[in-house]
Amino acid sequence: MILMTVVLSIVLANVFVISLLSIKEWSYTMQYLLIYYGYTIVDILMLVFICLKIKENRFIFRSFLPSGMGKDHKTEVTEDTYKPSQNNTFKTLLIGMLIGTLTLSACVLCAVLHKDINLSFAFDASQIPMFILAFLMVMMQSSSEELWYRGFMYERINVHYPLWVSIAINGVYFALLHTILNSEIDLFALLSICISGISFSFLRWYSGSIWLVMGSHTMWNFTQSFIFGLPNSGTPADISLFHLGEVLNTAGSLFYDPGFGVEGALPSLIVDLLIIAVILLLAKKNGRFNELFMSHEKKASLESVESEKQS
Repeated sequence: MILMTVVLSIVLANVFVISLLSIKEWSYTMQYLLIYYGYTIVDILMLVFICLKIKENRFIFRSFLPSGMGKDHKTEVTEDTYKPSQNNTFKTLLIGMLIGTLTLSACVLCAVLHKDINLSFAFDASQIPMFILAFLMVMMQSSSEELWYRGFMYERINVHYPLWVSIAINGVYFALLHTILNSEIDLFALLSICISGISFSFLRWYSGSIWLVMGSHTMWNFTQSFIFGLPNSGTPADISLFHLGEVLNTAGSLFYDPGFGVEGALPSLIVDLLIIAVILLLAKKNGRFNELFMSHEKKASLESVESEKQS
């Protein structure tokens, strides 16, 4: 049912965008904007609707809100044992953006040093309005994905199943969606995106904030497409701070995939695995490792037993 809800959202977004594109002959730029914003608006509206309309999903909506806005209470609904995050702050969002920028830049640096690609600086001040529009567009789209995957799906699965199950399914489904949307993807890129989805889930869990992964995902995509001019999930952008010149290694290498960019290369996989490893080590050190084997139902049961003992 959870996966079908996500699929339904994708189908409705496709119908909406195709309807918009069929109205008239749009310019390439307008087509690009309609596709991006069309998908995102439908996704967000659908998500808000099912989170507010269905009582059992309201705790998920509270996880999206800024710190201090969610209600910290419990009801008879097991799913509603959620305590609103105190980490959904502007600072957390900026930290996520920094993580996304640095990790993507590290992957690009590997490709440049290995002489797989050639980048040239090509900034034009007249493109500043388009850069601002592009940033807002990427932030909406990336945040929409995070709200669905590390928000709705992550929390709904964790209601009845251990967190590690939610994280694993999240990664697999995240990868499969990118497979459907990209013809250039190969087996290695598929694995890399799966691990990326798992890495985002670990960041979501340990930080306690979906805002952090929204920021990280946004800047990974924006830096890749509009700073370095590289294909994002196989799709290049029209404008960028740097331009991708000749791909020096057209056969591809461990550091760069000509069809799928750095996302289909080894550094991206290593970065995500390092993030997962660091979080697991910190969780072990701070006594949070057992959270991976807990569901909302199990937490509610343990809290009930503890409450009875205290009374």
